[in-house]
Formats: sequence, C-alpha cells, structure tokens
Amino acid sequence: MVARVTRQAVLPGSQYDWRHAFARLPKLVLFISAVGLLSLGAVKLNDPNLLPIQNIRAQGTFINLTEQMLLKQVGDIQGGYFNINVRAVQEKIESLAWVDRANVRRVWPDTLMITVTEQNATALWQGKGLVNQRGELFYPDKNTFPSRLPQLNGPADTHQQLLKHYRTMHLMLIEVGLPVQAIEMDARRSLVLGFDNGLRILLGRDSHYLRLERFIRMYKKVLVTEINHIQQIDMRYTNGFTLLRKQ
Repeated sequence: MVARVTRQAVLPGSQYDWRHAFARLPKLVLFISAVGLLSLGAVKLNDPNLLPIQNIRAQGTFINLTEQMLLKQVGDIQGGYFNINVRAVQEKIESLAWVDRANVRRVWPDTLMITVTEQNATALWQGKGLVNQRGELFYPDKNTFPSRLPQLNGPADTHQQLLKHYRTMHLMLIEVGLPVQAIEMDARRSLVLGFDNGLRILLGRDSHYLRLERFIRMYKKVLVTEINHIQQIDMRYTNGFTLLRKQ
C-alpha cells in the first residue's frame, strides 16, 4: 500500500502569516521614521529664521535705472534662503516702468541676485508714453524721456503699425538725407510724415510706399535744392503732387 502524505492548508491568520508580518515590521518602522524626518526637515526649511537673506545685489547696464532704485523697490525681504518668494520679488522689480525684464536667483548662503534688462525706448507715443524695440508701450516719468526720439501719433492700438511704417520709411528716406522725425495717422488712417526742418509729406490712406518712392524720385530730380523752403508736399495725386512753400 502506498502511503499518502497530505499537507495542511495554511489559512489566513495562521502562525505562518504572522511571522511574515513581523518580518516586515522593521521596514515599516524605517519608512515611518523617514517620513517623519522629511516632514520635520520641511518644517525647518520653511522657518524664515533659517539662513535669512543678508545681501541683495542688482546688476545690469543702466541708463534710467540705478541699483539703489531697484533695492528700494525690493524693500524688506521676508523669508530665508529656502522659502523666499523669488517670483514675488521679480514681479516687484518688473513693475518699474524702465524695467524690461528681471531675473532673481538665490546665491548660497544668504544673497539674492537681481539681473535687470532696461527698456530700450525707440519712439515717443502721443507725447505720453514710449515704445520699446518690440513695439510695446511703457509709461515712465516724462522727466526721464530720452530726447530726439521719433514721434508716433495715431488712434489707440496703432503704435505697432506706426512703428513698422516708421522703420521702413526712415530707411528709405535716410538714403537721400531726409531722416523721418514723426509719423502721424488720423482717424481715417491717412499717413503724414514730419521732418526736423518743418516739412510735412502727405501720403494718404493707401499706396503709401508707392507714393513715397515717387516723392524720392522727384526729390532727387527737382526738390533737393528747395526742400528747406517747402512747408508741405501732398503726394495723394495719381501722377503728380502739390507743394506749399514756407511764408
């Protein structure tokens, strides 16, 4: 007779399962301890008295800004090295009209470094604001406006369009010795160019560049010697122009 060997099934809750549970207990304790230490460390890092910011530095190429102006804008720093709100400091700096962009970073162990790019004013807008090289408006104190900027005047939200016109037309006219000083657009979208010598050129609502090219041809042929005695030239005619002499 062949003897049969039977095995007793191990049911949940048996001695075998408890031994495995106890074997895992040290790992569980270590995990809980690690979580506790991390939580304690996070609380400690959020302590504003831990490694407080002692120094603030500002750098950049400044014309209308100074390091003192930037530091005054930052004001009192609240927080330590690990928990200072760098984004909030950046926003405070960029709220200054002459600041184009600002970068704020921590420098170990107690310094805040601010790198600033100043606005580059390329034109005057309606005598009230300035236009930067990207065609964006900003409004610093009028006492800080640079001199000799070209003037743009027109309906609201046309500053970018006028800046494009100015750049192209200025390049066309500077080649014949007539740098554009002002460009205006009225409510009907008619363009007028202004120059340092008081000359005004009327270009109308359309075909601006064709009319300007026609003016340049006429200028080279017959107007170059008389231009300083002319007050206004109207190029809105199909095949010609009219002019008004200075009194």
